[in-house]
Amino acid sequence: MTLRLITITLLLLWGLSPAHAEKQAAPINPELKKHTEHFQKKVYKVGNRVYSAVGYSLANIIMIVGDDGVIVVDTGTHPGETAEAWAALRKMSDKPVKAVVYTHFHPDHWGGVKAIITQAQVDSGEVKIIAHRTMLNNVIHQGGAVGPILAMRTAYSFGLFLSPEDSAGMNHGIGPVVTPGTSTFIRPNIFVDDQLKLNIAGVKMTFKHVPSEAPDEIAVYLEDDNILLSAEAIQGPTLPNIHTLRGTKFRDPYQWYKSLDILRQFKAENLVPAHGQPIYGAAKVEEVIRMTRDGIQFIHDQTLRYMNKGATPDELVNLVKLPPYLANYTPYLREYYGTVKHAVRQIYNGYLGWFAGDPVDLNPLPVAEAARRTIDLMGGRDKVMDHARQAIKAQDYQWAAQLATYLIRINNDDQDARTLKARAFRQLGYASMNINWRSWYLTAAYELEGKIDPRQDLMRAVGFFSSPDIIAQWPLSKILEGLSVRLNVAASENSHLKVNFTAIDTKESHGLEIRRAVLQFHPTIISDARLTIQAPRQAIIGLLMGKLSVAQFTALPVVSVTGNVEELKTFMAMFDPLLSPIQLTNH
Repeated sequence: MTLRLITITLLLLWGLSPAHAEKQAAPINPELKKHTEHFQKKVYKVGNRVYSAVGYSLANIIMIVGDDGVIVVDTGTHPGETAEAWAALRKMSDKPVKAVVYTHFHPDHWGGVKAIITQAQVDSGEVKIIAHRTMLNNVIHQGGAVGPILAMRTAYSFGLFLSPEDSAGMNHGIGPVVTPGTSTFIRPNIFVDDQLKLNIAGVKMTFKHVPSEAPDEIAVYLEDDNILLSAEAIQGPTLPNIHTLRGTKFRDPYQWYKSLDILRQFKAENLVPAHGQPIYGAAKVEEVIRMTRDGIQFIHDQTLRYMNKGATPDELVNLVKLPPYLANYTPYLREYYGTVKHAVRQIYNGYLGWFAGDPVDLNPLPVAEAARRTIDLMGGRDKVMDHARQAIKAQDYQWAAQLATYLIRINNDDQDARTLKARAFRQLGYASMNINWRSWYLTAAYELEGKIDPRQDLMRAVGFFSSPDIIAQWPLSKILEGLSVRLNVAASENSHLKVNFTAIDTKESHGLEIRRAVLQFHPTIISDARLTIQAPRQAIIGLLMGKLSVAQFTALPVVSVTGNVEELKTFMAMFDPLLSPIQLTNH
């Protein structure tokens, strides 16, 4: 799901007003609108000890009641949402929290943790936090290496900039519409590799690594209760998102359905997913897991079948279709969140890469030049606009949008073309049953109409996968190494500079070497570095994240700089600002 969702605070920062859309609630695909009923706020009891709070946050907050304490599995997106769910769960038991489980690295599964426990409780050993061994690195990667663009694309995927009128009555496919807030994080301290058995508060639990929607997914099986907490291996009441439009590393569908076969072996009496309502009864649990794995395998196998016949991604989207018995398996294989069409494209790319086999794609004309020549062949700009207007009248919205795109590519300020394309996108969005498609269509329409500007306004999204609370949990080594993706070539290609950083409070010491437009991280200090920085960890982070200027940083009494401070200014000037403008797409 991933991830997918610290960006909900965009709504607060952007401050959308009802002026961004019509005052009347926008149309929603009827089946998608009805799907919202799945996420009414309710605490479901499963067996004698499990309670799942559904509808309070994108992901469920689940509480397991033990003999002398409780275990919490997933903690919602941010403390504001989680606090309400936690208050509802606490009516079921007020025993102390003994452990928290993060099922995987997407923010809606850990961002509300500080509404439930404190850092001090973890530091003292009072509370354990359990996660897969790779989980922290995945959190760092999503918030650091690709944080800015991922936050941006998440805002589009979840429609976080849409007005209340365009969001009224909506859901987010796997949960309710997210609300504004800022995520928190506490680092895990108990790690799962393949499998781990623990007894916490008298509850016997098996933690099983089941890579699926996320590579670090762990399911939890309660041995004495025969209850399975499936994490997002069962994503919820929707066709799983085999690929997410916001962007992610390859989600291997083969690995996913194999993980579902592992879950089937538990033969659980009841199943508690990370999204949506629990599933009661062994027969129904088996049916849902089996049908979900069959749907995923069908999409995977038929995509490869047609790939082996030479089909390209543009052909695959029309060749691979679920048979009716799978496509109509409501709600678990309906396309509210995932779709077959965007899944097959990532399967092709995951196995073969971007090149579809036609050498014309090896060195294509720049898109603007290709658009200019195409428009000339079609008789010029006015004729293309006429055809686009006719397509709108004929309700041929995809063709209208494609024609307008040619015009925008040669003149991004062609407002008539932008307005027409926005009209087409609105109609496509309102008709879509898939929340990701709907959100992308409508948010792109806002951009075309000038209501949002991803080059400026949306850049603030970067803070929501890497808030100060989250970054505070990262090793300094990861923060320093992450600077490499911000290195400006023009500013650094003729430089060779070595700098050591030591966090005096946490005793972390590392070196950075800029060598002609390449930044090499050194896990230990560099012996011949001319510049050495000694400061508290948070001061170093403030400098690296642009919160402190070099002058402000060096003026702090707790900061020591050995070497020429001017070299530190030169060093920091070689990096793009963390919040540099981002062009998401040229609509």
